[in-house]
Amino acid sequence: MFDTVAGLPVHVLIIHAVVVIAPLTALMAIWYAVRPASRASLRLPLAAGAVITGVSGLIAGASGEALEHRVRAADSADAAALALVHDHAEAGDLARILCLVLMVVTLAAVFYLLPATGPAPLGAAVAKVTASAVILASVAAMGSVIITGHTGAKAAWADQVTATNNVAPSGEGDG
Repeated sequence: MFDTVAGLPVHVLIIHAVVVIAPLTALMAIWYAVRPASRASLRLPLAAGAVITGVSGLIAGASGEALEHRVRAADSADAAALALVHDHAEAGDLARILCLVLMVVTLAAVFYLLPATGPAPLGAAVAKVTASAVILASVAAMGSVIITGHTGAKAAWADQVTATNNVAPSGEGDG
């Protein structure tokens, strides 16, 4: 189901949503947690970003597994390339979980941390715990997405970069 679309791996298409939306949602969630005055204007965009983050993280994980099976089945995959794919898959498993955690914690915050117009509906202590959980989940998700993206880029491009290390880019080296 999440293997290919129009002849391209779904994974290479959906990861762009994760790489862009997850960090933006995480930063917005942190702002929402620490700036009560901004909550009224951020509630809907933050809830939408959280859902997109969680869903795109799930799709990226499922499509990544499909792509991993294709790579492992290819006779041309060498041990070094498979090791890079394995590292990326491991990082991706964690990123998928942390995108879901970010979604759940952020949606909880959207419903429990209301704009600064009155007392917190569940009390100040619960509001502080919720805000802290949002910050922790946001930092963890951002870090995980960055690490996963880095390992994925290495898996996709390391052999091309190595093969062209002695080739000057176009326009350079002309003296």
